[in-house]
Amino acid sequence: MQFFAIVFGLVAFLGGHTLAPTWVAYADDASIVYQGRWDDSTATSPWCGWQGSSVAMNFDGTAIAMGVIVGNGNEWFKVIIDGDIFNAKEIEVSSNNLWQAVILAHGLTAGAHHIEVVKETSNNEHMTFLGFAGIDGIGPLVPPLPHSRRIAFYGDSNLAGNSLEHEENNGQLSYRGCTNTLAGVTARRLGAAYQNCSISGATISSLNNWYDRVNPSDENTQWSFSNWVPDVVVINIGANDIYYYSESRIRTRYNSLLDDMRATYPNAHIVMANGRGWDKDEPADYIEDVVAQRNDPNMSAVLFPWVFEQWHGCETDHSGMADYVSEHIATVMGWTALPTDVMTGFGRGGNVANGSFEESAPFGGFGWRYGVNKPGVHRLYAPAIAQDGEYFVGLLSGGSIQQSNPCQPGQTVTVNLWLRSRHATGAALADITLDFRNQEMYTAPLSSNSFTLLARPTWTHHTVTAVAPVGSDPIFHTRLTIAPNGQGEVAIDNVTMTVN
Repeated sequence: MQFFAIVFGLVAFLGGHTLAPTWVAYADDASIVYQGRWDDSTATSPWCGWQGSSVAMNFDGTAIAMGVIVGNGNEWFKVIIDGDIFNAKEIEVSSNNLWQAVILAHGLTAGAHHIEVVKETSNNEHMTFLGFAGIDGIGPLVPPLPHSRRIAFYGDSNLAGNSLEHEENNGQLSYRGCTNTLAGVTARRLGAAYQNCSISGATISSLNNWYDRVNPSDENTQWSFSNWVPDVVVINIGANDIYYYSESRIRTRYNSLLDDMRATYPNAHIVMANGRGWDKDEPADYIEDVVAQRNDPNMSAVLFPWVFEQWHGCETDHSGMADYVSEHIATVMGWTALPTDVMTGFGRGGNVANGSFEESAPFGGFGWRYGVNKPGVHRLYAPAIAQDGEYFVGLLSGGSIQQSNPCQPGQTVTVNLWLRSRHATGAALADITLDFRNQEMYTAPLSSNSFTLLARPTWTHHTVTAVAPVGSDPIFHTRLTIAPNGQGEVAIDNVTMTVN
């Protein structure tokens, strides 16, 4: 029955021709490698519930499909051919509890390929994998080598990838993802297999209720931890606790969770990862102390600045968080972290990220809000025109870009940038704003400095400077905003920032 489901899908895709698959690799084929949290008690129909679970195979052929059953909620999958994250295909599979054949790729060059299919979402149901089928070639090849390192991730909606591929906190299922979350990027940088067990709305205590499940929404699907033993466990939790519980209660809950995690993972290095910038007196302010008081030599904490945009992180933010986490794990474990394959939206050392706009994340963001969905913002490829590199940003009336960076009271922030008018009549104006904010995510700036600069028909260099105020409400970060003043189009390139 599984075979005919796959055959039917390929025949329908090929326009009703009677061409059957050249080869079929059922779910229990030794050439298939599974990653994530899978129930394989029935080897011919393994199933998973969590995002980030994947199947991979090396094969020889020009087209490939998979057979699946999706439960009571649609799910999204990412199809990665030959490791090409940027051109990965996203597929929505409907939930009908029936056998389905899903075309993954066609028109491939003849010869060997690698395919990985990642379950990007966890929509409160599970999916069953039946196998691969393909056209042409000889089918399955020697399986990919399994990763020798393993990392388990636990978290809330941010780590679960909510709005990962949208800059404005869009909760639509199609904008969720896992491959390019903090978990996915960190695992790739460290050459590790991973599990991502994260749920929207999770709190420190609620994590204890579901971390041992194969299907997050079904308490009867118990995971056997002996099936997959991680070297490192990363826990990023606490953001949903801060508005409801006191510090003392949060500390107690952290210790209860860590008691359970240490009992579950007696030999793993446990990393408490947290982002600062949600609120005053937030978990990131004392998680290092919680870890230190446990006196566990195989436990540590790592902090990263939050994205400062009041919302879930998108791909560039997750890559920025992965910078801190992967570098930390590499240090404590003696591993080597590879360069990231997704651009980071976090500036380091006081500088902005992607100041010459040369990089872009797979979903299209380039580290400055807002570069994908906001009208009037255009990242332009023009090597003959760009002031630095091959790209620059053009802003029309109503468009603006912004980026935040950590800053402390009394520090001097200096921004250098190049402007050019693209207005038909010549010069145009640009408004540059440097404001300073405290640690609370949803508050207005404590002070703001605005500058109106002249953009000429040729590239012109400008410098603006502002000093973070010193007062009873400490400064936590600065936000740089660039916008046109009036109706002219302004081009921006080669932006740098120093904070000292």
